[in-house]
Amino acid sequence: MAVVVTKNLSGLKLRYDCGKDDETGKSIVKSKTYANISPDALDQDVYDVATIISSLQSNTLLSVSKIDTNTLSE
Repeated sequence: MAVVVTKNLSGLKLRYDCGKDDETGKSIVKSKTYANISPDALDQDVYDVATIISSLQSNTLLSVSKIDTNTLSE
């Protein structure tokens, strides 16, 4: 039997630089995840939306990740 691949809704994870910890001096990185993004959304479109969302933040955007998952069945 052939495996059937079904695309699930994607996610978007934005990571932000939130400064340094006063006691340890280590960088503080926080993330925000958004769900229910169309799995067919173009990577450029997802990135453009991420940069618009991050422009509303006071912290510096470190990275943008599009999280794609699939369900495999027979």
